[in-house]
Amino acid sequence: MQKTITIQGRVRSGRRLGRTLGFPTANVHLPLARCREERLGGVWLARIILEDTGERYWGLVNVGVRPTVEDAGSCKAEAWLLDFSGDLYGRDISIELLRFMRPEEKFASLGELRGAMERDRQNALNIIASDEFTL
Repeated sequence: MQKTITIQGRVRSGRRLGRTLGFPTANVHLPLARCREERLGGVWLARIILEDTGERYWGLVNVGVRPTVEDAGSCKAEAWLLDFSGDLYGRDISIELLRFMRPEEKFASLGELRGAMERDRQNALNIIASDEFTL
């Protein structure tokens, strides 16, 4: 059984690009060294817990440097909570990385990135439906 990796932090405002692509994300900054040392870079199926209420959501999380849209040399966990609507800015969350789905990659366009995110979403829903993990 794979060890669960947890990322905790306060949700910060980003460029809001995920929202324009139809995938609004909750951004948590990480030390670049942690991303590299723990080899976290890529897309993950995750369980996201809102610290103040204990609510739990399935999510897709990209951990990394976002090579398609930015090359800032910093690392973020960008969590898209499935079946969530609302504002998470300033709230503390825990992101439990459950299953590595694919490495982070640079896409030629935002359209290609959006297509990959749609495929990631379908793959995540298939894993969730298999009952391998519990919310």
